[in-house]
Amino acid sequence: MAVAIVSTRMSAPAIILAAAGLLAPPLAVVAPLGLAPLLSVAAVALIVAAPRRLFAAVKPLWPLAALWLAVAAFALLSATWSILPRHSLAEGARFLAIGVEGLIALAAARALTADESRRVGAAVAIGAALGAGLLLFERATGAALARWLHGLGSSVVVNESRYDRGVTTLVLIFWPALLALRPRRTLQLALAVAVAACALLMSSAASLLALVAGLVSFAIASRTPRLVAGVLAAILIAGAVLLPVAVPTYQTTVQIQHDAPWIKGSGIHRLLIWRFAAERIADRPLLGWGMDASRDLPGGKRDFSTTLPGIVLNPPGHDAMPLHPHDTLLQWRVELGIPGTILCLALVIWALHRAGWRFGGGREAQAAALGWAATVMVIALLSFGIWQEWWLSVIWLTASLLAASATDVT
Repeated sequence: MAVAIVSTRMSAPAIILAAAGLLAPPLAVVAPLGLAPLLSVAAVALIVAAPRRLFAAVKPLWPLAALWLAVAAFALLSATWSILPRHSLAEGARFLAIGVEGLIALAAARALTADESRRVGAAVAIGAALGAGLLLFERATGAALARWLHGLGSSVVVNESRYDRGVTTLVLIFWPALLALRPRRTLQLALAVAVAACALLMSSAASLLALVAGLVSFAIASRTPRLVAGVLAAILIAGAVLLPVAVPTYQTTVQIQHDAPWIKGSGIHRLLIWRFAAERIADRPLLGWGMDASRDLPGGKRDFSTTLPGIVLNPPGHDAMPLHPHDTLLQWRVELGIPGTILCLALVIWALHRAGWRFGGGREAQAAALGWAATVMVIALLSFGIWQEWWLSVIWLTASLLAASATDVT
């Protein structure tokens, strides 16, 4: 009688991606800036381990590579008119390098066998559970781990914002973990509850809103994926056109705070930052101020808490532009102008078109991809600077792990 023997060995790329999926969530909690080196190490290891396999798998991704290169080229070119020319040049080069690393990881994920996909997915699910467990432990113990790692005394207040990057990473890696757990619905539900609890208890409003938007998009995309992809693309295009002229004025924001005192001070400050960004866009509407030049825009060090009559922001230190606008669309416009914004939109819309119209995997995998896209979009429109190395690395890592967790995702 013939006995079928199934190999338990995993290829080197599968092992590397599994390790990245296992390490990323807990690393995001204890040392989130380490996520960028994690992507770099994984990319180098993948190139060394299987260069021919990666070369074959990356060919269908050439439009993504070309668009990323176009954005990087324009970012580098912006150094010629930037108010921070050397910084813009360095950030443009960094952006290009992260894209190369991300493409390597994504190509490796596409080349996995079905068995390897299941094993990488299992590692991602375990990593997500570890990340959620660490966040809940920190919440329950008053940041005991952070205090031990950094030698902080009991009198030192550990702000929950320390964990924003950890929660953000968790709500993104939730999607490949959810996909990996699709044969086990109870575990899917338990993970969703744990991730939502982390976002809620850590007071990460942007991450919680992003998770809700992702889950709604996932549910709708399970039936009509093209509708979700089209709506997300339309929101981005409309936002890029309208947001710079639709942001409330300073006095309107003061009135909003008086009429709705329940809005957190951080939310009011965000509206003021967006207004300042819109004014600087109007100053240089065509080409912008240069790649990542938001940090040094004229007037950006103005403290709204002491210079804007009628506003209540405590304590002092609410700058008009704290490094970046906290909104990707405004950051594209203020730094790269109209041509750069068009290139960035083309990059994202290509990905949405592929997810909505040319997705080669199963319907649940497609819905998870669009849920992930909605989650990324909400965070990008509310939180971090789009060029931040750790943030770009998280996007590439979780996109690659999403592909790795899904069999036959193309």
